[in-house]
Amino acid sequence: MPFEALLDVLCVEDEYEAFKHRFSGIFAAIALRAIAYVDETAVQSKILDSARAVIEAELTGATDADSSVNAQLRNLDSYKALEYVGLEGQTALIRYFKGILEMTRYAIAVLSSDNCKAWPKNPYANLLNSYNLMSCQEHNMDETLGYTKHFSGKLVDAHIPIVAQPATLADEIFDSVFGEMADYAHAIWTFQPTRLFVPVLLIHGVQLSLVVFTRKGWHNVDLGPFAHTDNQPDSRDFDPLSGTICKLLYFLSLPPQKFGHFCDVSRRIWGEYEFVRRRDSTDEDQDPVLVDVNISKDSTDSSITIANEFRIEQTINSRGRMAHKFRVKHRGERAILKLSWTPANRMPESAVYDALKAANIPSTPSVIDSGIIVKNSFGYRVEYLLIEDCGVPLVEYLQAQLTLGIDELSDIAASVMSQAVECIYSGWNAGILHCNITADSVVVKDSRVTIPDWGHAKFAKDCAVDVDTLAAKWLFDKNKVAGDEDCDAPTTVTPLYASIPVLVGATQRSIVDDVESAFFVAMDALYKLQVDPPVVGMVGAEVGGRKSLAFMRAGCMGHCRYMEAVGVAKCSELFAWLTDTFREYLFVRNGEYIGRDLAIDPEFERTVEIQQLERILVQIKERVFGESPVSNTGKKQSQVGKSSTSVKAPRHSKRLQSKKRRR
Repeated sequence: MPFEALLDVLCVEDEYEAFKHRFSGIFAAIALRAIAYVDETAVQSKILDSARAVIEAELTGATDADSSVNAQLRNLDSYKALEYVGLEGQTALIRYFKGILEMTRYAIAVLSSDNCKAWPKNPYANLLNSYNLMSCQEHNMDETLGYTKHFSGKLVDAHIPIVAQPATLADEIFDSVFGEMADYAHAIWTFQPTRLFVPVLLIHGVQLSLVVFTRKGWHNVDLGPFAHTDNQPDSRDFDPLSGTICKLLYFLSLPPQKFGHFCDVSRRIWGEYEFVRRRDSTDEDQDPVLVDVNISKDSTDSSITIANEFRIEQTINSRGRMAHKFRVKHRGERAILKLSWTPANRMPESAVYDALKAANIPSTPSVIDSGIIVKNSFGYRVEYLLIEDCGVPLVEYLQAQLTLGIDELSDIAASVMSQAVECIYSGWNAGILHCNITADSVVVKDSRVTIPDWGHAKFAKDCAVDVDTLAAKWLFDKNKVAGDEDCDAPTTVTPLYASIPVLVGATQRSIVDDVESAFFVAMDALYKLQVDPPVVGMVGAEVGGRKSLAFMRAGCMGHCRYMEAVGVAKCSELFAWLTDTFREYLFVRNGEYIGRDLAIDPEFERTVEIQQLERILVQIKERVFGESPVSNTGKKQSQVGKSSTSVKAPRHSKRLQSKKRRR
């Protein structure tokens, strides 16, 4: 990415030009003094008079006598910052970088009062008080720039990692350290929920680059030469070096909300956040969805505490997306805060929740507040979503009740799975497909089952959703979104719970895929209750590659004792009946097992069989809930969390003990 393009993305072109013009003397003086890096015996007397004359000419009319290049040079000469250049390799490069920062402080010290006031101020007064160059041992970072006010040497406070490599071919250096830089960026993003991008400074020989890691990818911005290669440079050598130093110091003078974050985190990352909705100035009548984020000094009624200890461990990274989720309190009530990064050409999750609410879909969470923090940063949107606390994943809910026997626990799992499928079916009827049912998106609280995390949802072509209204409110182009969010489009979901067709790259999506995911979520939860120590997931989860997992799963589902094949050794009659019923719906067509066909051929068409699913849902209401339909109104709750052993399943549902099996 060209340097000018980065300025354009950051919307700071004019600011940079003003900075460059006003403080050219500082950059020129540092460029002159930097000659010492090449040869430790070099002294200021070796600087050519012609070079000094060129720089003095640049300063004419731009600065006063107190900030002339001579004054700056005298000041820098008194500071022998670069006399350690006899060191070799990375150590010398890092110390040279530190020397540049120190020389900047010395140069600023001789500025006139007016120019000193004009030096860009972030919340810390000046450059060296803004950033702290320290080691970050938590992730084996030798050096990183962090905010002085709260830099602890940990990833949560690291701002810009610094990677240094001795001089060799530039391409070879970049290839050799790219993995290291990407690892730093990923680690920082994981621990910092306010990130828009992670910049990494790469010093390779005498060149300086800024590598910007975004959710979409990375951009290499060449800043230019960072040191002289000759201890007798002529006037032409100073201008490129001066320009490089100007670019570096400008980026380091930017406050965090302009360079890497969506809000000011200069004083701390964790703390009290306020999400203040603002009205779009172009349309005063529009329901505001744009949100400003501030870190407040004190707790208020509307502020939300975000801290690492409240983080919900969950991986949401499919299709380049990412999200940070926290358990928080809002106005005294427990809630879930979700900060998500979504491709700007895809639909915001909040728009899906609006559609779910309009369609009155059961078992979906209530939205307390939502908005868009950033409309587009490097092709990604940053979204803010605050929903009710709907509880914990099914497996955690079951683990909290281990005093119950396996029959009671598996009855609970059967009831939860039933309600999850009911929600999936209701959404499908309204033309909305979830597309990412996982263990984390089937949660239980106080006997109520909820399906959150609709960020991957898609609308069917013939759905009843008013997309025009949603697009106007949530600021997305419905025409661009339609092609990408079509429910027939493939997507990438969490492999452990993905359907077999999705694992092998099927181009068609339907309700059957979501039902299959709910099927695996229930069995995975029961499996985890029966293994010690707890493991990641069902048998086959450790198999490398999505296609390998698909074949493993197809083999297990085709086995006459398929639940034992995936590690579920015991279960109740009710759970056995339910899984038998759904296994037939998912993997049997016209009396033939189709699991292997699904794993072999991504284009194999698995019919929806919606009438069969509706019959199953009727049977569930009779057998699982005793003629009582699932209610999410609070008037009549299902038996989740209670023993439902009184619900009798057919005798043949003892699948684990029966000799007669379906194929």
